[in-house]
Amino acid sequence: VDYDKNPTDLFQALEARQFSYAEEMFKQTNKQFNKECKTWVVARAQKKSEKKQLRFRALPLHAALVFGAPDDLIKKILDAYPLATRGRDVKGRLPIHLAYEHESSDDVIQIVLEAFPRGFLAKDKKEMTPLEYIGGNSERAGLKKAIPLILSASAEAERAKMEEEKAKALSEQKQILHEDPEFMQHILTAITEDVETTYAGKMELVEKNYQKEIELLKKKHDSETQALLEGFEVKLNFERKLLKLKSAKA
Repeated sequence: VDYDKNPTDLFQALEARQFSYAEEMFKQTNKQFNKECKTWVVARAQKKSEKKQLRFRALPLHAALVFGAPDDLIKKILDAYPLATRGRDVKGRLPIHLAYEHESSDDVIQIVLEAFPRGFLAKDKKEMTPLEYIGGNSERAGLKKAIPLILSASAEAERAKMEEEKAKALSEQKQILHEDPEFMQHILTAITEDVETTYAGKMELVEKNYQKEIELLKKKHDSETQALLEGFEVKLNFERKLLKLKSAKA
């Protein structure tokens, strides 16, 4: 909705810090409250030449964080529309950016992060992460340095865990295959067929070579060598049988 024409009642109450009115909306007109928690409020530029540009845009969750609404009210707004944690304002900031910038309580930061954990590493249009909005807040200044280290260690631990789970899954799968007699028989049959095909091809090639040699000899020699050639054929037949026996054993 247009901020300058018809802003929602919930947004106006938050902006005016009339938090008790927002609480009454939750109690008395819950359906309207839930609907307005999902409604974007936008303000366009005043000049006609810049009408397409936005001065700001926000959901009630953004407004509640900026204007310092009570934790309980922020939780109600978040529960009504958890996806608001993924919504960015005109500066590209998520609600978690605003929570750190406006020093929300630890409880609020926790529920906002639980709704959208990846928002913790998101950058706005200035390339700033939520942690960079902590500034000089003494209570959280140390957190700014510590959390990247914690995240890095957590990522390494998660990676190691995944590698361990992958290795375990592969090992279990191999064991299942070994214990499956039908599968093993299938593998054995496939290997046997492959070996037989290979040797059959070799034998066929040998026979063709021998046959060529015999034909050449027959053409070159006269009838007086016929007996010798016949003896050679007998030898060839014997070698064929010997090759077949060897391949059968293999």
